[in-house]
Amino acid sequence: MNKEFIRIRNWPTDHAEKAYKDGNYIEALQVLHGWIESRFQELLHLYGVIDCKQDSEKIWDIVNQINFINSAKVLYILNILSENEYQQSVKFNSTRNQLIHKIFHEPYEKIYEGIPKKEYDNVFKQGLKLADIIQLKVEKKV
Repeated sequence: MNKEFIRIRNWPTDHAEKAYKDGNYIEALQVLHGWIESRFQELLHLYGVIDCKQDSEKIWDIVNQINFINSAKVLYILNILSENEYQQSVKFNSTRNQLIHKIFHEPYEKIYEGIPKKEYDNVFKQGLKLADIIQLKVEKKV
């Protein structure tokens, strides 16, 4: 293993769960978010290549520029994600954005305590389920 490069060596959801159990909540959420986003992109790639007969390399370059929420929107429009899966994706992304983008949030004359752990726990667990659902969709398409 080359220590000059940072890379996750475990299955991403396993890595995220370990980070969560170790109290590394930001790492857990970021890894899970990145994994789901990559699965969304993989699904878009597969549908573009298999169903639309597009050039694989060209499609790969394009889908890797589509972020999490836009990928979820496209997959929902194409009826690849159900309404429930789409709503879970939006909630997961929203919670991740709240946590990451407000990590240093200090409103004037108020105290921002962060995201309630109960809310985080719920969304993280839903994210794990969503990751499994999306991975199964990828495997079925291959």
